[in-house]
Amino acid sequence: MKKTTPTLPELYQIWMRIRNKMNVMESIPRNFGVEGTLFLSEIHTIQAIGTLPENNVRIIADMMGVTPSAASQVITKLSKRGLVYKIRGVKNEKEVSLELTEKGRIAFHAHEEIHQHVQTLITERIGDLTREERNTLARVFSAFESVYDERIGELTGAGRTGTQPAEATLP
Repeated sequence: MKKTTPTLPELYQIWMRIRNKMNVMESIPRNFGVEGTLFLSEIHTIQAIGTLPENNVRIIADMMGVTPSAASQVITKLSKRGLVYKIRGVKNEKEVSLELTEKGRIAFHAHEEIHQHVQTLITERIGDLTREERNTLARVFSAFESVYDERIGELTGAGRTGTQPAEATLP
């Protein structure tokens, strides 16, 4: 039986199914080697802080594609749990820089191992991608992100979310 190339609406349906599964995963807290469990929004905030040593709430929010208010709420929660330090006054008194505590670094490294495992599984299933294929995927993801940014702006009346879509061309 010959496989047909999926149409754009069929690809969009696949994307929506993946998003729904990711939403389910967001609601399942899990262990990352520290006391208590963390939701994906929390561990991804830890990942952003651990990845960007020169940071503040706005930079972390932009990296994650959320509002500064949403990022700030998660960061405050992580700070209270002893996973993140808030450091005031590095550049000026108003700006708060963020740093992982020892517990935060443990969770960061545990999460990095999971990401490497998931990326390995995906690579095993799709094989190596050519530069052109990666550029096409980057273009598709960028289009999805910019459309969703616009929709969020329409629904909230706030314009764009402030995040920058992923670059559409890869090296």
